[in-house]
Amino acid sequence: MRNFVLAISLWAGALCVQPASAAGITYDCQARLARVEMVSPPAAGDADPWQCTAPAGKAQPTATHWFRDSLEYCRLSVNLYADALAAAHVVARTHRRNRWMVTLDADETVLDNSLFERERSMCGNDFGDARWRSWVSAKLAIDVPGAAAFTNAVHRMGGLVAIVTNRDADQDSITRDTLKKAGIWFDYEVGRSNGLDDKTTRWRGALLALKAVGVMWLGDQITDFPVLDKKGRIVRPMDQKYAGDDGFGTRFFLLANPMYGNWQGKPAR
Repeated sequence: MRNFVLAISLWAGALCVQPASAAGITYDCQARLARVEMVSPPAAGDADPWQCTAPAGKAQPTATHWFRDSLEYCRLSVNLYADALAAAHVVARTHRRNRWMVTLDADETVLDNSLFERERSMCGNDFGDARWRSWVSAKLAIDVPGAAAFTNAVHRMGGLVAIVTNRDADQDSITRDTLKKAGIWFDYEVGRSNGLDDKTTRWRGALLALKAVGVMWLGDQITDFPVLDKKGRIVRPMDQKYAGDDGFGTRFFLLANPMYGNWQGKPAR
């Protein structure tokens, strides 16, 4: 009996000393929903500012409203990141520190640009590259719920974090400042060059630069995930015709983004 009690005590003690990062991700969604965002005046000389200076009386799209203001979106994002963190703990037990890597997209994966989308819709504007670059320069994107906690936990566990984004590469320094401001940990960040959305070369470059094995990908569009060969090598990005479902929920984690995406090019039914 005494040995049984001793064993229970040792087991309970072991539970008490587990690292805090082993717990699920917590996040104050109500505080996020109560946030007040100030829209500053356009910068002097900005010919195509991201701010809507003359609202056209357009209703905010349902998708943007849901993304910005629903408890459902916040909880879904936090839960997705908690699932990804659980998978990362499994990886950490079987890989050496600083030898495994998690790759994430930036916009609507770790950075929330819904204020830009709100302003654009208020003026009835189509998406414009100059207007988007104005927004990026403002460094106002905030963290997607759960993203900061996840990236920092991966770092503590010995994983490396790569942000591979379709933001323009000549704004990389701005993107890095925005990531830091939002509390996102990263070891590597790279934007696109020559307007190329295909991330294959940049994914491979991140693996080479960090000298790590790619084990997980997180994104908000199907093109944020690679098709892998039998040896785990990157072949190409997935697309809307990708028929496989292997890896989703274990190494691929997809966040909800109803505001935009390459799915918009598909015929409506």
